[in-house]
Amino acid sequence: MGQTSGLQAHFTLPARGGVETLVFQGFLSIMHQGGFDMWILLVLSITVVAVVIERLLFFQSQHGDTKALLRQLGQKIAADDLPGAVKLCHQQKGMLPRILEFGLARGEKNRADITDALSIALMEHLNALERNLGIIGTIAVIAPFVGLAGTVLGIIRAFQDIALKGNSTPAVVAAGVSEALITTFSGLVVAIIAVIFFNLFKTRIKTFNQEMIVAANQLAEMLHFHNTGAPIPTDLYKPTAASK
Repeated sequence: MGQTSGLQAHFTLPARGGVETLVFQGFLSIMHQGGFDMWILLVLSITVVAVVIERLLFFQSQHGDTKALLRQLGQKIAADDLPGAVKLCHQQKGMLPRILEFGLARGEKNRADITDALSIALMEHLNALERNLGIIGTIAVIAPFVGLAGTVLGIIRAFQDIALKGNSTPAVVAAGVSEALITTFSGLVVAIIAVIFFNLFKTRIKTFNQEMIVAANQLAEMLHFHNTGAPIPTDLYKPTAASK
């Protein structure tokens, strides 16, 4: 019994507060070893995280079912209810309903005017899609160089210490170089994370932009055929007897 109690005491895990303290102390130790460049990399990493969260929330807030929205708009247009179609877009969230609303406000115009209006709206909203993306791209480029600069400075300091102490054993040299390489590793980690999300958002923007262009063209087609009274080769718009 006494032996069991001794084993339990030996393998007792530290309290939660103790673990957090050890982690924080280890973090501060790494930051101290890396020098001033580590604090720059910390700021860059926090910036990347902030932009990633902002972009994820932005894309999450966009309208999801484009086909359903266009089908509802087609029903309103077929019933010659353009104000109802505008109201429907106004009730939806995201960029696409705002773009389609811009075109519906000119629904009585010819197809060229409607298309031009939708193109203007698309161009205006494109900046919103790419907002803050340049920050991630810039950090992805400069983070490795910041880390490399810290490594060079660390190696310089290590050799200066060796010269002052007069001790140039391999163990001393290796210790100084290993500490200096912390900034290079940290810079690469920040850059890799930034590149991953940069490419992810670029792909998402390309897909979303193509989806908005197709939706805008389909709306222009519906409005054009409705205004001319011609049949439309799409399942999004079913002319009613009244509109015929």
